[in-house]
Amino acid sequence: MKAFASWVMKGRMQAVAGASVSAILALLVTPLGLISAAVITLTVLRQGWREGALVLGTSLAVVAGFGGLLFQMPLATLLMGMILWLPAALLGGVLGQTGMLRKAIEVAVIAAAAIVVFQYVLLDDPAAFWAEALNTFLVERIDAETLDAASVGQLVTLTAGWMAGGVAATWFLGAVASLLLARYWASLIDRPGAFGAEFRGLRFGRWLLLVVPVLLVGGVLTTGGEPNFMGQLYLIGMVVFMIQGLSLAHALVAEFGASSAWLVGLYLLLILVAPQGAGAIALAGYADGWLDFRARARARRSGTGGN
Repeated sequence: MKAFASWVMKGRMQAVAGASVSAILALLVTPLGLISAAVITLTVLRQGWREGALVLGTSLAVVAGFGGLLFQMPLATLLMGMILWLPAALLGGVLGQTGMLRKAIEVAVIAAAAIVVFQYVLLDDPAAFWAEALNTFLVERIDAETLDAASVGQLVTLTAGWMAGGVAATWFLGAVASLLLARYWASLIDRPGAFGAEFRGLRFGRWLLLVVPVLLVGGVLTTGGEPNFMGQLYLIGMVVFMIQGLSLAHALVAEFGASSAWLVGLYLLLILVAPQGAGAIALAGYADGWLDFRARARARRSGTGGN
């Protein structure tokens, strides 16, 4: 990781190559898109907006060229690069100017909420749009008899209703993953170990603690779980506090010198017991926002806490 990050930071063309090649390969191996975005974030974070803009612009030209030569789709690959890299550059700039992961992630929260808003503004009926898109996707890949036998219509309807928030929450999670990766690379180059301490101390602003319960009540509890605008925003809020819950777990394991097996088990819970596992971790993260379990753990360890 450090070798790759150092190589990318050696010069403009190395950064362009790292971002562009990983973006093109992401068409085959999707997670490489996170690495591509992290390269842009790292460039803006460490070298500022001017150099970051040069790397971004050159990378967009390169992926458009590759898209034209390889797939005869230069505009499509250019659009892919813009979607992937413009938010990454913005978050890198915010992190570079503030020096705070929390601030950058909160900007990503606002951007994710804007994705939901745009869908409701631009699409007459987001659920109908996504239902048609999902049905088209399934018809192109599965024959009609299999679809009828599987009775997927009800599942498509249920899924489509929450796609507006699901797409925004998924984008948000990917943006934060790229941001964290870029911050980790920067710490490897400049201050090894700094990223771990920063992530373990991650706690979000009070405004999110106040907004999320409103979204839960207005968007989920009072509607009986029917898809609606506030409910879509609540999905993003869940992901926000899931991230804080993971930060809390890392902090407690480090504070008490516990085995890393606890973290392995936590991530297995997150992957294998979805969505209940994600919900439980998000609940712990939200409670930490009010109760500050990390401060309580430090006090107990130092002998100043109550029984």
